[in-house]
Amino acid sequence: MLDDTTPNRVIAELEKALAKGVLTGAPAEQATQLLERLRTGVRVVVLGPKGVGKSQLCSVLLLQVLQPNVQAGAVTYKSGEFRDAAADAQNVSMDHPLLQVITLTDTGPAAGAIDAAQLEAMTQADVVLWCTQEFSKPEAEVWAQASDHLKDHSFLVLTKADQFAERGTLPERIAALQMVAGEEFHSFFPTSTFHAHQALCKNGDIPEQLFAASGVKALMQTLSNLATSGQRADLDNAWLFLQRNGIEAAQIDNAAGQGDRAPAEVATYEKALALLRARTPELMATSADSDELRPEAILGCCGTLAEDLAEIAADETHSAPDFDAWRNDLYEASDKVVLMSLENDLRSAADAATIILQLTRDLEARLVH
Repeated sequence: MLDDTTPNRVIAELEKALAKGVLTGAPAEQATQLLERLRTGVRVVVLGPKGVGKSQLCSVLLLQVLQPNVQAGAVTYKSGEFRDAAADAQNVSMDHPLLQVITLTDTGPAAGAIDAAQLEAMTQADVVLWCTQEFSKPEAEVWAQASDHLKDHSFLVLTKADQFAERGTLPERIAALQMVAGEEFHSFFPTSTFHAHQALCKNGDIPEQLFAASGVKALMQTLSNLATSGQRADLDNAWLFLQRNGIEAAQIDNAAGQGDRAPAEVATYEKALALLRARTPELMATSADSDELRPEAILGCCGTLAEDLAEIAADETHSAPDFDAWRNDLYEASDKVVLMSLENDLRSAADAATIILQLTRDLEARLVH
């Protein structure tokens, strides 16, 4: 499992490698791109026609009354200090759990269905929240320009659903947009933010029941899950990059933060981590891009690693709740890899390699804390 310090540690190691000139040429460019990616988080862009309620949706989503400067164009929200790549964007830092894994850009008013600035923002997005009332033909023509990857990770959001409910046309509108979403988007969310936004403006907060009824809570949870998955993928890429370039993960004094851990427990963690690091080059070589990529080779390497780790854990008789939980996780990981080996396909091979990466990061976190 990823711990909440992992992104900061990977960022620090990339910064150190660049500052000391360890990387040059193409690797330095790749490190810079990875660093920017990790700093920015998953880039979520809110698009849609003028007056559809994009800014109000952002306010309810972030549980804060937002009053962007209309003249400033796009506004990007993120936790902590950051710089948006777009020079003309207004950047706002604020605290919200969702902003730990994403940057949220409200593209602001559009001329007609969508304008050139919004179209440019779409090309920079990882996820789009397309806010709409009808998903008109002009909207569909713009969205047709999106990549299949972006479509697979974006949400169609019906705004002001309460207005359709008052007119008795909500079921028909939902049915029509669900058909569009099924072909063009990851998910579809009907939302009604008027009352939630009123409560936010009046009390500075939204009652839980009202937040759920608005439909924005479900949107936030799905978006958070998708973004967390994207962050894990970015961390995997950065970790593999560091390993390929012979850069050791940042080390912090093992004695710090270990509290009452028994020496035998720490020694077992260190032995297991040393094994993983020693065998990582073998796994990377097996997983390298190739026209003759063989799932059985990757699965075989992961299976042997998982079994060797389980043996290390089994040889240690020390018992403590945290250590026992780690040992059980190793046994479970070994069993999963064995089952994946039976399937013997590329997806199973990728899943097995991910398990090995997670075991490595978990050990690094245990030796830091």
